Amino acid sequence: MIGVLTEVGKRINGRWLTAVLLPGLLLVAVAAVAVALGHTRPFDVDHLAATTGRAGRDLAADPGRLVVTLAAALVAAGLAGTAAPGLGRLAQRWWLRERFLTGDLITRTRWSRRSRALAAARRADAPVVAAYLPQRPTWLGDRARLVEVRVRAQYHLSAALVWPRLWLLLDEDSRRPISDVRTRYGEAVALVGWAVPYLLLGLRWWPALLVGAGMLLTAWRRLRDTLAELAELIESALDLRLRDLAEALGQPLAGAEPSPAEGRALDDRLGKAGPV
Repeated sequence: MIGVLTEVGKRINGRWLTAVLLPGLLLVAVAAVAVALGHTRPFDVDHLAATTGRAGRDLAADPGRLVVTLAAALVAAGLAGTAAPGLGRLAQRWWLRERFLTGDLITRTRWSRRSRALAAARRADAPVVAAYLPQRPTWLGDRARLVEVRVRAQYHLSAALVWPRLWLLLDEDSRRPISDVRTRYGEAVALVGWAVPYLLLGLRWWPALLVGAGMLLTAWRRLRDTLAELAELIESALDLRLRDLAEALGQPLAGAEPSPAEGRALDDRLGKAGPV
């Protein structure tokens, strides 16, 4: 048994250990504390110590049960660590939606970001660009949408079509900051997923609810920061290297920026529209 565990330990990837197993074991430990204490005695350290001592003595007296318990804890930790990023990605798909079940109600109320933006424009006597106004329920959804809108307005083409091709032209130094911020964004998405089980444990032990809420707020702040940075870097790469992409495609630009006709031609080329 020791030999098998040693071999497994050698094969465990360091990132998997720190990103999946250790957080999963922490969650399992918190779940055990939640079951032992509950709402009635949330900070009863003496009761927790007594319960842990009894469980330790029982397991020490039965090695088979100890092995099964440890294995179950590791499996539960691994499952939790695998499920958490998936929960985060599900949440990500939700907050990037064009609308929630309420339709346009969230964006049309007087307290919405759209209404506040219109009010600010009126106070400043500034022109309103309808396409740039908030249109989605969350700030994250609107910031992701604005990449496409801003690139379309400036260059007359689709950022969604251009970006994968432009990425292939970037050298390693240009890719590194984008890759770094994408990694941090992915970690923030995973943190949202980790917050969910803690919030559920809060139904049994209310301090876990505070932990989950704190994780969720931290994740949301990181998501805003990293998504804003990622969008800015993508737009910057397009600003600096769009001409290189046009030349690589055999459609060099006549001016500093694509004309409407050149933008439509590049869109047709990248979208495989074919001859019209």
